[in-house]
Formats: sequence, structure tokens, C-alpha cells
Amino acid sequence: MKCWDAKTENRPSAKKLYQILKKWDKEDEKLNSEIRTQMDKYNRKIREKTLKNRSNDNKSESIKTHPQALYTSRFLSFKNLPEAVNSSDLSSFQVNSDDIPSVSANLISECFDYLNEINQEDDSNLND
Repeated sequence: MKCWDAKTENRPSAKKLYQILKKWDKEDEKLNSEIRTQMDKYNRKIREKTLKNRSNDNKSESIKTHPQALYTSRFLSFKNLPEAVNSSDLSSFQVNSDDIPSVSANLISECFDYLNEINQEDDSNLND
């Protein structure tokens, strides 16, 4: 397994990993349609069961805590959260190289450089 090699020079680059994962994704798309149909059906059943088992909002009222408890769990409401916004500008993400060994910083830098390349390619493909 190249990714786990003790010598960093024997490990694949971020670009190579991206290419491998992209290849696997394309192969996954070519899966037999019957298998994919069965997988989708199974995933739908799992989602339905999860929704049925999900607790309702009033459940928190029925929970009793011990009067001597120091810490208690509570349900959090995430109904009024703002919508998530993703940025395609990765340059705003800063890595403090003092906190990370130089090898790791170089790998992180390489990953972000390659992600920027991919982003630019995707943007140019959208404009075509």
C-alpha cells in the first residue's frame, strides 16, 4: 500500500491520488445497473427506517435528569441555522507551518495547489 509507505517519496502525490479516485468513480458508474438498482433500493429502505426511528421534538421534555448530576446532555435544535456557503477560493485557507512539520506542510500545500488547479479546470469547463 503506497499511501502507508514510511518513505514519503514512495507515496503517491495529491494529483496521483485524485486521478486514482476519479478512475474508481468512473468504474463505479459502470457498475451493473441491476446491482446499482439493488443498492439504491437498500439505501432508500435504510433512510426510511432512520426517519421513522428519529425522535420527535417533544422527546427532550420527557427526559429526567438526576438532581445531583453535574453535566447533562440536551437536544440541540438546528432548525434556524443559516444556509451553508462554500467558497471556491482556497487561497483564504491558511496553514501555519510552525505548527506542522515541514513535510506535512509541503503535502498540504501541494494538495491545495492541485485543488486550485481542479477548481480552475471545472470553472473553465462550465464556461465552455
